[in-house]
Order: sequence, then structure tokens, then C-alpha cells
Amino acid sequence: MMLILEIIGGLMFFGFMGFLSLLLLPGLFGCFGFLLVVVLLGGMIIFFSLNLVWVILFGLVYYIVMAGVKYLRYNKLPTYDSYLTANPNVYQNGQVCCSFCGAEHLSHVGLFGMRSKLRYYVCLRCRNWLYRFKVL
Repeated sequence: MMLILEIIGGLMFFGFMGFLSLLLLPGLFGCFGFLLVVVLLGGMIIFFSLNLVWVILFGLVYYIVMAGVKYLRYNKLPTYDSYLTANPNVYQNGQVCCSFCGAEHLSHVGLFGMRSKLRYYVCLRCRNWLYRFKVL
């Protein structure tokens, strides 16, 4: 009975962590990452009879590593000024365009959620990250 409760608890926890990864890391894995985390960790719980503490620890390490990867990707993006300097033809008709596909439809996204002060612009057509900025 205790093993079943640990399995259910672990699946619920990693289902929640996978859901958070959908919110936090949509550019890295998206829905595939959610399913991958739930299946891998569910299998680890069942086949290796892992204790729930180890499963929670693994989930936290996974979450921290993926957040770090996303932050490093953010820091590699150019700022607005350096993006315009590197791509002088992207500013047309008073709007900034995508340097990859030329689309004018851009959206800004928070790095760690909707209220994040670290933000970046994404092309809505090709989904490339274009440049970063900080909200004051």
C-alpha cells in the first residue's frame, strides 16, 4: 500500500513539475518535455523502487538545470541596440522585423513567467528568439 502511495505521490509531483516546465521552459521542450518527465520518473519509481525523497530531489535538480539553461540562452541574446546594429535592415516602417524570416509580428515574453522583469522578443512566425531587454 505504501509503494502505491509513493508512486501516486511521485507521479503527481512530477506531473506538477512537468506542468511548471511547460510554463517556464516552452522554448526548450514544451509538451514533449512534460510527457518525457512524467514517463521517465514514473518508470524510475516503479522499476527501481525509488524513495519519494530521491524523486523529489531529482525533480528539483532537473528544474534548476533547465532554468539555468534557459537563463544562459537569454544572456546570449543581443540587446535591442546591438540587434539593430547587427541587422540594419530589420527596422522598417517604424517597426522591428524578424531577422530570420522578415515577419513584423513579434511578441515579448517573460523569461520566468508573465511577470518576469527579464524579457525577450520572439517572432510569432518562426518562433526564434530575437533580442532581450529588462523591464524597469
